[in-house]
Amino acid sequence: MAKSLKTLGRIQKFRIDEQRKLLAEKMTEEDNVLSDINNLIAKYQEEKEFAAGNPNIGDFGAYTKRYLKIKQFLEEKLAQIRQEIEKIRDEISDMFKEQKTFEIVERNRKDQERHEFEQKEQKLLDEIGTNAYIKNHDNQE
Repeated sequence: MAKSLKTLGRIQKFRIDEQRKLLAEKMTEEDNVLSDINNLIAKYQEEKEFAAGNPNIGDFGAYTKRYLKIKQFLEEKLAQIRQEIEKIRDEISDMFKEQKTFEIVERNRKDQERHEFEQKEQKLLDEIGTNAYIKNHDNQE
């Protein structure tokens, strides 16, 4: 049983590490989408200023529709990524709880073994002391 608990603990640590890697990837993806949104907004502001200075060039209304569509797509993607991040964090939290349970069970098992060993050792010492007392007591009579 001791080996199985250690094995389960190692497997759990591996699974946690894998989830952490996945979390890091998703957080990088989130940063990239946020960067894309910021770049899109900055580009839109540039185009808006250009259109204000040059009212007879191009159709800014069509550009605005395209901008809003792209921005909405990116915001939906960001929301989806954030949901995935939250889900991964919840899984990691659950995994840590499970790992802690393994550690507590392992510690309790070791404490129980140590307690049993100490009881056996004490019994043996009591028996040796009793035998020595009887031997010395019999020799004195």
